[in-house]
Amino acid sequence: MQIHIRYMAALRDRLGDGETAHDLPADITDSEALIAHLTRSDAEAAALAAPEIRLIRNDRIVTRPSALADGDRLAFCPPFTGG
Repeated sequence: MQIHIRYMAALRDRLGDGETAHDLPADITDSEALIAHLTRSDAEAAALAAPEIRLIRNDRIVTRPSALADGDRLAFCPPFTGG
């Protein structure tokens, strides 16, 4: 299964990747397994797993854990503030 991932705003700065494509092993079937697979450190895992981080799947905010499918476009998005 291949998916595309974007890290938005501060997550992009913290994790260093803006957008990547990943070929996933068959046992990665949901967002939480994906986070465990992607992270290289406890700090990265905590950054992506934090409850305030929104998961956007194919242009829609979804609840976590969320099932994954081949070709999904995911974005991890921290809360925004603005004015």
